Amino acid sequence: MTTLILVRHAQSAPRPELPEAEFPLSELGRQQARRLASVLRELGVDALVSSPYQRAIDTLRPYAEAARLEIAVDTDLRERSLGGWLESVEAVNEAITKMHADLDFILPGGESGRACLARYQAAVERAIAANAGHTIAVGTHGGVVSHFLAAHCTDLPAEFWRRIRNPHLFIFEASPARYCWIGERVLEGPGLRATDNSMNSA
Repeated sequence: MTTLILVRHAQSAPRPELPEAEFPLSELGRQQARRLASVLRELGVDALVSSPYQRAIDTLRPYAEAARLEIAVDTDLRERSLGGWLESVEAVNEAITKMHADLDFILPGGESGRACLARYQAAVERAIAANAGHTIAVGTHGGVVSHFLAAHCTDLPAEFWRRIRNPHLFIFEASPARYCWIGERVLEGPGLRATDNSMNSA
């Protein structure tokens, strides 16, 4: 059995002058990443894979350095693109709400949820195939994780995505084409979501 841990990155500091892929962690986010290292050690993580985005890599970096592990990068683990910088908090919230409500919603220059989910799931399956039998931490993002969970867990509330934190860990037992969601962790302490649902990636 392989353990898969999807790690939504620590708090970031978006900057309009930077490409989204280069958004850094905030000072709080860097502190969170250092604290997260002990959680990943407790969970026995022995393989690391990440989105290419800086905030995802830097969330895993303190643990990688302490455990002397390389961070493999898969570009398909990146966040869903909304299509560019949105000028107001209201515009961002409106776009994100539509993004989660409709997998076919696209802003100009952006990506649909359907396309995002397809490439993200393929990347997760590659990570598992490359690290079978290990405990894998995957550095990733709130939007794509939300799509992944919503696609396979029919009992989730419609706006489940609103409660995903920075950072937030979703833990699965994984075998070929099958995922069983067994728990969650946030830095304040463990939060277990007991479930009998299996997630079949047909």
